[in-house]
Amino acid sequence: MYRVSFTGHRPQSLPYFGEDDPAFLDMMSRLSAEIDRLIAGGAEEFYTGMARGVDTWAAELILDKKKSSPALRLIAVLPCPDQCKGWSRADIARYDSIIAQCDKVMTISPKYTDDCMLKRDRALVELCDVLVAVYSGSAGGGTAYTVRYAQKNKRHISIIKPIM
Repeated sequence: MYRVSFTGHRPQSLPYFGEDDPAFLDMMSRLSAEIDRLIAGGAEEFYTGMARGVDTWAAELILDKKKSSPALRLIAVLPCPDQCKGWSRADIARYDSIIAQCDKVMTISPKYTDDCMLKRDRALVELCDVLVAVYSGSAGGGTAYTVRYAQKNKRHISIIKPIM
């Protein structure tokens, strides 16, 4: 049994025009196939930081796969309790639905701080054996930081490059 964490870009950083965009569907198909490959290799525990975008999409894929593989576990690693403050109602409803279905919810900080997001990203790496990153290769941002931190910590990294 091994553990997998997810990281990736927010929706506004990807060139998709909604979740019915062919490029989005291609990325989701490749992410789903990578998850299937990891499960076939023994992955059972999956960690999501629950940010909008890749974290949420990956969590939904895991929840769907749990229907046929109930031994899988989904764990949310939240930077703070009010992570979704300021999000749209639809995004908050999606977030709440996923959180309600998680096997466990961990919270890094009791309130928002300047570094709680980075601490969450580090925790995702420290908790996993494999980091799955939907990552364009850009030098800046939380996804780039998390990939570099995983490299520094000698985690296996599986990169799914989005069509840009």
